[in-house]
Amino acid sequence: MFDKILGEVRGIFNVITLIDLCLSIVYILVGIMFFAGANASNVLVSVVTGMILIANGAVSIFSYFKRGNIDLYNNNLIFGALLILLGVVAMFSGKILSIILGIYFLVGGVQKINYSLFLKKFNESSWIVVLGMGILIAILGVVTFFTDGEAVIKVTGICLLGYGIFDLINTILFRRRSKYFIA
Repeated sequence: MFDKILGEVRGIFNVITLIDLCLSIVYILVGIMFFAGANASNVLVSVVTGMILIANGAVSIFSYFKRGNIDLYNNNLIFGALLILLGVVAMFSGKILSIILGIYFLVGGVQKINYSLFLKKFNESSWIVVLGMGILIAILGVVTFFTDGEAVIKVTGICLLGYGIFDLINTILFRRRSKYFIA
């Protein structure tokens, strides 16, 4: 019975982290696209960013409902709902894009900090790296929050690129080091 439950938890964890890896790659690619094509319209950036936020929110909600016995994803319903709301607002209001992205990165940073505390509870040595990434992502949020004008597209690109790289490293570290969920 225990082996069956453990197998289900591992399977769910693998699916969730695989989706996280794919989203990280999307963040990196979109970040490069925004940084390189800084002449893109604010409307296009808003729509693409909104779709990314909605997708990330949907993944968070999916991970909440499919978490099984994994306590790590207990707060993902709140994070997911907030990200979907931010995504919808971002798609229809390009003028406040920097504020929305700032909030998004702050939420992502808090989520990473939450993960780090979860890892610390299990004496996982990589918790400090995840905590550092969470703090850096939160700082990106503050920088983005106060960016305005034409610089917002370049800053958005840089921040999405940084977020994608941090998230990719975090997910890879998490998959490799999480002996509690992966066989």
